[in-house]
Amino acid sequence: MSFIYSTPSKYVAALKDENITWPVIKNHDFMPYAREHNNYWSGFFTSRPALKKQVKDYSSLFHSQQKLYARQMIDQKSTNELIKRVKDAAYNMEDILTVLTHHDAISGTSFQYVAQDYALRLAMAFD
Repeated sequence: MSFIYSTPSKYVAALKDENITWPVIKNHDFMPYAREHNNYWSGFFTSRPALKKQVKDYSSLFHSQQKLYARQMIDQKSTNELIKRVKDAAYNMEDILTVLTHHDAISGTSFQYVAQDYALRLAMAFD
């Protein structure tokens, strides 16, 4: 037995070489989502691009802030009050980013009022 670094194309080629097949399940699948008869959700991974961009930008800001916080802790150039404020703010940002990377938020399948609440909480955390 050997282990190699693989790519998706190498993996698929290896499956083809082994003649491995899986049955196609045509019913009881979780896609497409529907709330009612003939009322299907669409745009599963393409909806709410503005919220996704907001999450991406704020996530980048959060990680930059964490590096600055760590640098200040190493240098010990901050007062205890400032360190506490920064730490509290970081926990708030981390909490909302965790919620926003949940599958309903990041995939865009949440209701409109929920998406608006996500955006509001994100803006408040970073304010």
